[in-house]
Amino acid sequence: MIETLHDIWNIKQTHIAGDEFTGYESVYDKLNYTKEDYDADPEGVIDNVFSVYRSINLVPIIYYTEHGLINAVREFAHTKYNTVQGNVLGLGNNSGQTINRFLFPNMMTAEPKGRGSNSLKDRFFNDAKLRRAIRICFEFRDGNNLVHPTAIRRALELVTGENVTNFKAQNAKAIVEHLCPVLWGKVYDYSAGYGGRLLGITSSNMRYNYVGIDPNTETVKYLNYLQQIIQEATGVHSEIYCTTSEEYTPTSADLAFSSPPYFNLEKYSDEPTQCMVRYGSLDEWFEGYVAPTISNAYKGLNSDGIFATNIADYKSYGNKEYEVVDRWIATAEKFGFKHEATIKMMLNTRPGVGNNKTEGREKFEGVYVFTK
Repeated sequence: MIETLHDIWNIKQTHIAGDEFTGYESVYDKLNYTKEDYDADPEGVIDNVFSVYRSINLVPIIYYTEHGLINAVREFAHTKYNTVQGNVLGLGNNSGQTINRFLFPNMMTAEPKGRGSNSLKDRFFNDAKLRRAIRICFEFRDGNNLVHPTAIRRALELVTGENVTNFKAQNAKAIVEHLCPVLWGKVYDYSAGYGGRLLGITSSNMRYNYVGIDPNTETVKYLNYLQQIIQEATGVHSEIYCTTSEEYTPTSADLAFSSPPYFNLEKYSDEPTQCMVRYGSLDEWFEGYVAPTISNAYKGLNSDGIFATNIADYKSYGNKEYEVVDRWIATAEKFGFKHEATIKMMLNTRPGVGNNKTEGREKFEGVYVFTK
């Protein structure tokens, strides 16, 4: 599988500078521009940096060899992280994301609905958007290595709005340990996605038994590879199935937890099992996806099992508002669940809104917790 991933990312042997690499190591000396350099000749510096990136033309993320992946998972499992305190999960749980970005290249090509070719990969290969990202690095960032690959990747996320994101692995670990402090507990992830929960939950010292499902055949292929890497690194085995939560019922689960797909917000694939393809309206999504997913979780949980979901009201392209949280809670209660608590999972605000960028702008998503 590692050869397949390297082919997908267009990695050549000459790009591999170690077990973890960006592919740009050979040209780092050409990227050491300062703000002073930029202020003296903005367009010239942008042209030079742009030329360096086009000379390599790899999406600016961290890449791995298989040995590097195994070591990265081991290191991740021993990394400290913020826990849930008073039903609040603070910022800072960012480790592990580089692993999943590399392992799930289809995350880089997924698109917010209505935006066309707006994935992170599309933005990088769009000359105008790459130049805009370089300008963002100089005008909104401080410190050293202003236009090294990590900085460029972050800047590309700010170009033209929405991004398809992954659930933070350390957040998953913290939430599951808070909700299910059971050694060898069985955790059912009803929308496994790009592996954030798989990586986080299986790295816990609680040695959870993880069962994850996802209908996307490409995603499941990468989930299975991540599971193999985790087992090699930590000895923990997980179960991954290619199916839908509308049709799958777990057995004897201690916790069912996920961040489900919205019916019309992100395009993951054209497969008929995808929510965006299968359901044409919010009512259809609730009747065809949400209701059976919750019903199956209720049936598959132990008598004292917990059901939790990370979901939020949102706006789609065109600023149409969709209010889904209250309806999700009502649907869960209809099947016998009781809404016990809400965990506030804090989110970063965008840069560029003043020195006190978070002042008065608390931003979070809820993890809604239910008991039977």
